Amino acid sequence: MIFDGRIRRVLLICHLFAGAAALPSAVSAAVDGALIYSQHCVICHGEKGDGDTRVRRGLSAPPRDFTTSQSQTELTRERMLQSVARGRPGTAMMSFEDRLSADEIAAVVDYIRTTFMTGKKGAAPPAKMLRGEQLYVRHCAVCHGDKGSGAVWTQSSLNPPPRDFTASLRDELTRERMITSVTYGRPGTAMMPFRTRLSEEEIATVVDYIRASFLGTAVPQPEQTPLARVDMTLPFPNGLRGDAGMGKRFFDNNCFTCHGKEGNGEGPRSSFLVPKPRNFLTPESRSRFNRPALFAAVRDGVRGTVMPSWGKVLSDQEIADVAEYVFTAFIRPETDPPAASSPAADKKKHNAPR
Repeated sequence: MIFDGRIRRVLLICHLFAGAAALPSAVSAAVDGALIYSQHCVICHGEKGDGDTRVRRGLSAPPRDFTTSQSQTELTRERMLQSVARGRPGTAMMSFEDRLSADEIAAVVDYIRTTFMTGKKGAAPPAKMLRGEQLYVRHCAVCHGDKGSGAVWTQSSLNPPPRDFTASLRDELTRERMITSVTYGRPGTAMMPFRTRLSEEEIATVVDYIRASFLGTAVPQPEQTPLARVDMTLPFPNGLRGDAGMGKRFFDNNCFTCHGKEGNGEGPRSSFLVPKPRNFLTPESRSRFNRPALFAAVRDGVRGTVMPSWGKVLSDQEIADVAEYVFTAFIRPETDPPAASSPAADKKKHNAPR
């Protein structure tokens, strides 16, 4: 597309011009991220960080809108640092590692995260809200609009026009009524039934998203049930003893891409995976994954996820090693003593010259 090519050339010129006035590379963590953003990023991502700028019309992949719940959930700090430094293939996002120092890149990323990605309570929305937004965009936004006020084309094409959620009364649109409307449709309108397209859970999820985003109502919270704890003193099966040091090597070379170096489920690949990789730091994980459970998960994999069955490529001892590392590093990092070594390691240590 010719126009798209022109826009890209304009962006390159603007970035090069801004680079001439860039801050010196020998800067500290106190670098002004707001200034760097205004010099390098605002032309595409906008003053509000929502990507609503003039240049977006000429780009096949629009600039990232940092204010959405999807961005708040997907964009880890590590991923953003890599994107600014190396660019994003297939988009107009170019590499800045030859224009900005590491401190400058960190400063502008932190500025973006604290200014545009904090959300109403300073944290990313829960997974249910993200799923609700995905369902709304896929099934509802074409008629009701991205902001819930009705798409422009429907105002003159549909009679009556789709519901404007932003102008609706909460008392009129109860949760039960909305679930019924999405399930069975609305006679006399273009609102069709979705019971054959969406499950009951998905219908409730998208309704809760609409109510929270456009009607300003609170999302119903599920009842909290006490976590069932398992015996954390149980050993590995068949008398195996894991070597956490050996397990760490395997984890750092293989598992971190999904689970993250810190075991929090935010590895480099995590933003592209559904469901998200296991976060070993949550209370649910720490009350459930003892040594036998970790061993089984690594050996057999987890159905419905990208977690593979490592039992096909690793020995039982190697599985015990990586499970031991996960257990002592993330599940019980403070209360458990250093990991026991494997019998082979004990024998080697015993025979070592003194």
